[in-house]
Amino acid sequence: MRIGGGACERGVKPGERLLPTDGRVISFGPDSSAVTEIASGARLLVDVEFGRGRTLHALSQGVWDGAFEGSPALPFTGSIVEVNGDGTFTVLASAIDRSTSLEFIGDTAYVVTLGGEIWAFDDVLSGPPYGVAR
Repeated sequence: MRIGGGACERGVKPGERLLPTDGRVISFGPDSSAVTEIASGARLLVDVEFGRGRTLHALSQGVWDGAFEGSPALPFTGSIVEVNGDGTFTVLASAIDRSTSLEFIGDTAYVVTLGGEIWAFDDVLSGPPYGVAR
C-alpha cells in the first residue's frame, strides 16, 4: 500500500477470489468511502509504488495456481508494470520469481522475492528525472 497526496493505493490481496486479470490499483481518501479505480488488468498485485514524476507502478506476483488461499504465484511469472493514463498497464520487467516488495532508487527497480533475494532491474524508468512530459 502506498500513501501520498491524500490518497492511498493498493493491489489485490493474495488469495482473493478474483479472475487472474482482476488485479487493480485503486485510490481512496481518509475522509471518504469512495473508491476510484486507477488501473486494472494485471495478475496478483502485491505492491504499488510511485516512480519518477509520481508515475504509478505495480508489482505483480504472477500466475496463481489456486492451490489454496494465500499460496504464492507460480515461480518466474511476476512482473513490474507501469500504470498508463487509460487505466491499463505496460510491462517493464517480467519473469520475476514470486515477488513481494518493490522499491525504486533512481532508474533502478529493486524487488524482494518470497525467498528473500533482492533483484535489481537497471534502467527500468525512462525519461527525465521528473517523468516523461505528457
